[in-house]
Amino acid sequence: MKILPVLSVFFHIMLLSVLLLVPISVKGSEGDVGMIAMGQSPYGFENDEGQITGVLYDVLKQIRTTSGIGSAVEIQPAKRMLATLLKGKRSCTIVVDSPEIVESLDIIEPVGYKLTAGILPVAGVKLKDYSSLTGKIIAVPLGILFDEKFHNDKSLNKLSTPQYINAIKMMKAGRVDAIAGAISALKYIAGKEGLNAQFFGQPLIFVEAEFYLVCSFKLSEIERTKLQQAVVELRSSGATQEIFDSYFSLPEQ
Repeated sequence: MKILPVLSVFFHIMLLSVLLLVPISVKGSEGDVGMIAMGQSPYGFENDEGQITGVLYDVLKQIRTTSGIGSAVEIQPAKRMLATLLKGKRSCTIVVDSPEIVESLDIIEPVGYKLTAGILPVAGVKLKDYSSLTGKIIAVPLGILFDEKFHNDKSLNKLSTPQYINAIKMMKAGRVDAIAGAISALKYIAGKEGLNAQFFGQPLIFVEAEFYLVCSFKLSEIERTKLQQAVVELRSSGATQEIFDSYFSLPEQ
């Protein structure tokens, strides 16, 4: 994921590059505060019915409704979104924290959910620590980079796959023992493939990063305060957690 939202990014490791950080640009009158969500499934995307949806898209919609601040939420590719925010246009998005974000954007408030990245094993495969990866066949989707040691470790049996979905299908077929990536995104895709929570073992977590509402520095103090209060209210009430759970919680059976 790397700086702001996802993909690519600068989050140094862009850890979220594929996982997360993804800004979005905005349209509307000069006075509008653009609300932007990452243009990548499961964060912000068009579903089979042609409707815009996504977990960060839905959270931003709730923040906008509760605060009364912002234009209709839009989604855009990460690079374009990022450029919009860094150019100082009046806009906000949800991204994972990183040094780049702290230096470049106004950190409003944590939304109440952490992005976790690491290795998700199939049921029966126990990963207690890094040494447990030895001898395991690990699918690594292209673009995944969350830990330099893991990324550069030539002793591990790592199998590159085009996307998360390919890795999930390989695990279903019994071809890999584990998958590297954003745990929540992997579970979302697994759910779409008809898998339940019993299919997976406990993940080995390498990175945890908080999701924040961030904005350019062009908002008024009143706008900033209303947005912050809305995020706190939604987080405290459990509304934000419900949205994340609706996307990332797998059925038990």
